[in-house]
Amino acid sequence: MILTFIKGFGREIKILWLDKRMLFMFLIAPLALSIVVCAAFSGHVVNNIPLAVVDQNSSAQTRALIAAFDEADRFNVTYVVTEQDEAVGLMEEGKVLGVVIISPDYTRSLQLGQQAEVLIGVNSANNIIGNSAVVSSMQVVKTISAQIAVKSFVAKGSTVEDATAMVMPISTVLRPWFNPQFSYLTYLGLGLTGLIFHQLFLMTVATAFAEEKKEGILSGKMKAKESIIHFINKYIFYGVTGYGNILVNYYAIITIFDFPMRGNREDVAILCGCYILCLLGVGALLGTLCKNTIHCIQWLMAMTYPLFILSGFSWPLTEMPEVLVKAAQYLPPTHFLVPVRNIVLTGVGFETESIVYSRDMLLYLAVGAFGLSLLAFLWKVYSARKKEKPKLVEKEVVQA
Repeated sequence: MILTFIKGFGREIKILWLDKRMLFMFLIAPLALSIVVCAAFSGHVVNNIPLAVVDQNSSAQTRALIAAFDEADRFNVTYVVTEQDEAVGLMEEGKVLGVVIISPDYTRSLQLGQQAEVLIGVNSANNIIGNSAVVSSMQVVKTISAQIAVKSFVAKGSTVEDATAMVMPISTVLRPWFNPQFSYLTYLGLGLTGLIFHQLFLMTVATAFAEEKKEGILSGKMKAKESIIHFINKYIFYGVTGYGNILVNYYAIITIFDFPMRGNREDVAILCGCYILCLLGVGALLGTLCKNTIHCIQWLMAMTYPLFILSGFSWPLTEMPEVLVKAAQYLPPTHFLVPVRNIVLTGVGFETESIVYSRDMLLYLAVGAFGLSLLAFLWKVYSARKKEKPKLVEKEVVQA
C-alpha cells in the first residue's frame, strides 16, 4: 500500500513536471502576480491629483488659497484659468481631475467679514480619486478658514490661543488604528494575494482532475480500487504542495512589502491549511464534473470577481442584500480573506469568536466539498468503466 502511494506521488510529480504551463501556474505565477499587483499599490495613497483653479480676481487672498491647494500632498495645481468653461473643458479632456472655482467676490467678502464661497468639483467617475479629493479639499479649505478667522481675532486684540479656541472650540485628535496611512496596499494587498492564489490553485487542481479523463484515472481503463488510490494521492499531493505554496506566498508578500505582522503566524498557518482543504475539494469537484480543462478555466474565470466581492473584503457584507449575505457564508473566500487580514493587521487570533467561526466554516465546507468530489469521482469512474467495458470485450473477441 505504501509503495502504491509512493508511486502515485511520483506519477503526480511527473504529470506536473511535463506540463510546463501548469507547473508555472501552480508554483511561480501566484507569487509573481501577487508581487506585481501589490507593487501597483506601493504608492499607498492617491497623491498629486491634478487641479484647475478658476481665479477671476487674482488677489493675495486667492493666491494664498491656490498655494494651500498646491502645497497639499494630495493635489497639484496644474492650471490657473479665469473662465469656468475652460476649467470644465480641462476636466472633460482628462487633463485635470478636479476644479476649484473661486467666486468673483471672494476677496471682497473676506474683507467685509462675510462668508466667501469656493466651489470644488471632482471627477467622481473614479471613486478612489473622487473620495480622496473631496476629503482632502475640505481639509485645505477648513485650514485656510481657521487661519483667516484666527488672524481676524488677533487683530482685535485676542491672543493666538484664545483666537484658536474661539474658532475651534472642540479639539479633535484623529488616531487611525491598524492602517494609519490609509494605505491602499495595506487595505487590498493581502486579499488580492489570497484571491490570486485561490484562482490559480483551483485552476491547477481542477485541470489536473479534468486531464485524467483522457488516459488517466477517469478514463475507465484503470481498476476502481486503483483509481480511488490515485484520487487520494492527488488530494494529498496537491494538499501538501499547495499548503507550502500559500505559506511561501504570504510570507514573501508580508516581508517584501513590509506588512505589520501583529498577529501570530501560527494562526495564519492554521487558517491557510483549512483554506487549502476547502479549495482541494472544490477543485476536484469542478475538474471531475467539467468535460475538459477549457470548461474548468471558463467556470473559474466567470467566478473570480463575484467571489472576491461576495467575500466582504472590498465591500462590507452588511451593505449587501440578505440573500447574498447568506450565499456568501458558503464561499471559501468569505472565511479566509478578511480573517487573514484581521490576524495580520489587527493582531486578533483564535481567541476571537469571528476567527474561530471562519476556521470552523472552512472545515465544514472542506468536508462537504470532499464528500461531493468523492461521490462525483466514483460516479464518473463507474460511468467511464461502463462505457469502456464493451470496447474491452470487443478487443478480447478480436484477439481470440
